[in-house]
Amino acid sequence: MSAIEFHPLTFVDEHDGVVVGRPDTESYAVLPHDGAALLRRLADGHPAEEAARWYLGEFGESVDIGDFVSTLRELGFVREGSEAAVAPPRLRLLRLGAWTFSPLAWAVHAALVTACVAVMVAYPRVRPHSDVVFFTPSLVAVQLVLAFAQVPCVAWHEFFHVLAGRRLGLPTRLSVSRRLFFVVVEAHLDGLYSVPRKKRYLPFLAGMLADVLLFSALTLVGTAGKGWAPRLALAVAYTVLLRLVWQFYVFLRTDLYYVFTTLLRCGDLHGATSAYLRRKAARLPGVRPLGTDATGEGQGDGESAWSERDRQVAPWFALLTVAGAGFLVATAVLALIPLLAGFVTRLGPLTHGAAGGARFWDSATSVGLFAVEFALLIFVSRREASRSATDTR
Repeated sequence: MSAIEFHPLTFVDEHDGVVVGRPDTESYAVLPHDGAALLRRLADGHPAEEAARWYLGEFGESVDIGDFVSTLRELGFVREGSEAAVAPPRLRLLRLGAWTFSPLAWAVHAALVTACVAVMVAYPRVRPHSDVVFFTPSLVAVQLVLAFAQVPCVAWHEFFHVLAGRRLGLPTRLSVSRRLFFVVVEAHLDGLYSVPRKKRYLPFLAGMLADVLLFSALTLVGTAGKGWAPRLALAVAYTVLLRLVWQFYVFLRTDLYYVFTTLLRCGDLHGATSAYLRRKAARLPGVRPLGTDATGEGQGDGESAWSERDRQVAPWFALLTVAGAGFLVATAVLALIPLLAGFVTRLGPLTHGAAGGARFWDSATSVGLFAVEFALLIFVSRREASRSATDTR
């Protein structure tokens, strides 16, 4: 039997196996160490039957080499006879990625953040607080401008993820998608599975670095005076700060969640923790036991998909999840409720102003926008839930 040809593969040793993959197609699989050794043998050019005999002598067990090769074909690892060898993708932004996280760049980053802290100490008016969001008397302008400003801000956050990946020579990329009826920009970081864990932290944290730098720059612009541009800069900076705080809700699988799972060597810590909490909650009166649907029929909890490490860490991460939920409530009380209160107090023209005046119609339109957004949120959420339920049948 002739040797099997493979596409370029990466092998990354982990605690519970070896992550093998094709970075060009972002196809990855976790193989046991003996399976990865067998794949290396095949990739080195040894015929399948010879590799099977080697496996028997090395590990004392026989292997169904035909089934093993079929699985590799399904993963796209095997280069079929009609397939041409895939050349490594030509990546752009390699130099920009390297410079963005170079020692000189880190010095610039530190100087920018230091300057931001200094001006916040010297000028209390530029410190983040809910009133800065209302950079103009028009509530409609506040809603629309800040809503559209989130797109470039989020793109900046995700772009830093991409740059940190390109710095490692990985084909990280941006894409535009939709969550409910919101347009979002997302970075694809699957290529990180092809590098050791210690190299993954910076790409995961790069987005938060981008937020800190953007907040610092906008705050400095806010010191330029009292015109509309400095006021707008401070308003956008406040939203950037809220998004930065959001990253600390690790139970929502934010950037810091992936830092934790990488550090703790977990695979699906969120899923394992969710199942753990559901099992605990099932002891409460009126709560349906885990693994049953509305009819009482068992469904299973997918626990076989979790590693032993996931199950070991889940009880500890459950405590962090509960604490994170409390932190979310505290954030709402300290940041979102004052913001909502500021909005409501600025609706005075709607109840006390002259009907038909400019301020009256601005307030009315602002309330209408909130109502439309809320209605759309409910409608799209129900449609997405219905579609998901249909797909799982």
